[in-house]
Amino acid sequence: MSSQPLAGFIDEVKINETHLSRQALREDLGNLDELMASIDKVGLLQPIIVRPVEGEFEVVAGNRRFTACKRLGWIKILCHIVELDDKEAFEISLIENVQRNMLNHIEEAQAFKKYVDGYGWGGVSDLARRIGKTQVYVSRRLRLLNLPKDVQNDIANNRLSSSVGEEILALNDQDKQVEIGARAAEEKLSRSEVRTLVKKIRDDELESDDLFVDSLPYSYSSLEQQQRITDRALARSIAALKISLYRIDDAINLLEEGWVVRQILFEHRKELHSHIDALMTLRKRFSKSQGRV
Repeated sequence: MSSQPLAGFIDEVKINETHLSRQALREDLGNLDELMASIDKVGLLQPIIVRPVEGEFEVVAGNRRFTACKRLGWIKILCHIVELDDKEAFEISLIENVQRNMLNHIEEAQAFKKYVDGYGWGGVSDLARRIGKTQVYVSRRLRLLNLPKDVQNDIANNRLSSSVGEEILALNDQDKQVEIGARAAEEKLSRSEVRTLVKKIRDDELESDDLFVDSLPYSYSSLEQQQRITDRALARSIAALKISLYRIDDAINLLEEGWVVRQILFEHRKELHSHIDALMTLRKRFSKSQGRV
């Protein structure tokens, strides 16, 4: 869609007959003072995109420009008027915001999730193709939504990079994720520093668990110990595969579209993802059978 010109026509429409989209990707439009000053001085250099909805016009792309013009007291605004359904309107809005880097990484992730899960308009590959990004790009953004809200907020406010967030995901304990996220933001730790810190925490946890098992009183049966060890082994295996998945994503991003090796890596990535899902299912079944769920 992004490579095809939009059908429609250019015309001025009344601002009081125009409203922001119900599917707006950003709740906070940010500070508009600089944009308002620019528009007031040189005018609106590019028309906003709108679609007719129930006798009025809905902004598809250009929420900030529309709001700036409205605050300036404009009566009319230059628009590119196109006929679009909800899915097409959302895609165009998303494409413009991604191309202009108007969304932070969490807002991007939330928009991607709406498209894939909220509205069910297509899978990750469909969305990636629509917005001109790779499947890896979309998948990595979506994974950020598995982080605790505190960590997501730090990423949204540029106190943490999304790559640091991905490293923090290797920890299974959300309290630890929040703790490491806060420390990384405060100390401005790099991705490699956070990766090293996360590895140390995981190694310490495993050592602590081993000491706990060794110190269990004799009244605990060997079966009880074996159950704990089995669950820990499954959890460690899942974490190891997830980390491998992140590393493969990094490798894929180094290669250009169309490379045979890139496609081969994608296939291995799919297999790895299926192994992770299988192990997670196995761990849930095991925990349930032991009365832990």
